[in-house]
Amino acid sequence: MIKLVVFDMDGTIADTSMGILNSHRHAHKMMGSPVPQIDVLRSVIGGPLLNSYITRFGFSPEDARTAVQYYREYYAENGFAEAEVYEGVKETLQELKNKGCLIGVATLKAEKFVKPMLEVLGLTQYFDIIYGMDDKDTRTKTGLIDMCVKDAGVKKEETLMVGDSEHDMMGAQQSGVNFVGVTYGFGFRGELSDYGCQFCDKPLELLKYI
Repeated sequence: MIKLVVFDMDGTIADTSMGILNSHRHAHKMMGSPVPQIDVLRSVIGGPLLNSYITRFGFSPEDARTAVQYYREYYAENGFAEAEVYEGVKETLQELKNKGCLIGVATLKAEKFVKPMLEVLGLTQYFDIIYGMDDKDTRTKTGLIDMCVKDAGVKKEETLMVGDSEHDMMGAQQSGVNFVGVTYGFGFRGELSDYGCQFCDKPLELLKYI
């Protein structure tokens, strides 16, 4: 029986792409670096920010930290509000509450942005536990899931992670919790059966796994 449902944020709860893409563009411009093509920028959504600037954008560790600061400066002023809740998410969250589930967020987005964003989106009341990336970018998806499980006081087998990317899937696998992937977000593309796990095409379809 599932007692805790943990959601990723970007591409799972809300379409946050506009704010993310604009933040990346701002960071590259401030660093004097060519702005990558939109498909490249989209490919890093949901991943660890600092690591993306090093491995995908080719910044040195020091420059990557500076770029992340520029990214978050823009996000703090404008980006967090450039988001839209996916259709069916509010209804799904309400149904989960009706079933008595605890609901959490485990996102690689900076934690200081998560609560303000949920407030702007009108979703704060649904969530019992909220964790995101710390200021030093040391947390992992696995660690965030584990923090939610610990706070909820439930077992791993009573926990379901919901996300739209391989980062979410791998985090769930490493944590030892159940996982359902959503196909309407940013991450999962192509032949979904290759991933060998459960999926839903719409938020409300998640309820069949509870």
